[in-house]
Amino acid sequence: MKNEFIETANVDKFNAICDELTDQASLIGPSLAMVTGPAGRGKSEAARWYATQTDAIYIPPLNVRSPAMVLREITFELSAMKPVRSETCLGIIGGEMAKERRLIIIDEADLLTMQVLEMLRNLNERYACPVLLIGEDELKGRVASRRRIASRIRRRMEFGPVTQADVGLFFKRSLDTTLTPDAAALIHRHSNGDWRPILTTAIAVERAMKSSGVSEITSDLVKNVIKSNS
Repeated sequence: MKNEFIETANVDKFNAICDELTDQASLIGPSLAMVTGPAGRGKSEAARWYATQTDAIYIPPLNVRSPAMVLREITFELSAMKPVRSETCLGIIGGEMAKERRLIIIDEADLLTMQVLEMLRNLNERYACPVLLIGEDELKGRVASRRRIASRIRRRMEFGPVTQADVGLFFKRSLDTTLTPDAAALIHRHSNGDWRPILTTAIAVERAMKSSGVSEITSDLVKNVIKSNS
């Protein structure tokens, strides 16, 4: 199986928000944004991919984060330095953003304390650095509870469920195989709109195809794979 990144409609919308935040026009008005949705929809993959294609900074999930830890992570991504003192981090971040505004993408922001979210808001205001918060649906409530954060959200996006067309494209790109409509529909229903069940099904389908010597993915093959992995 090939490791392919699939540019879905969700990804296109996500990229458009990121591009808007980094555009000079975002200096007018707020430059915070929020992308939410259940786990498994592909939010993190979209963020990581965007960061590899641009100068954006991607801060991966970490269950326990203090404001100082987040500042050090951002500073390191910007300058390859990780000072101990928060004041030093702020000075470096300000200097780097003055040279070039770079988008800061914070994953699993729904797990951050309000103190960290407020710090990110202050960072955004002080240095005009664009910030994109990614999280599950709980993030919407946390942001809404603080008006000074909610009022500064420039764009909001709900990462929608995976479509049947996305399933077909994934199998075409990763396995070089065209799914029949029935097989694609079975996998789509099994996924409940999330990518992880699609990936595990694809791995199992590829294994079944190799062991049986078949070259087509039929609905019967998909049914057997799903049943054996349930």
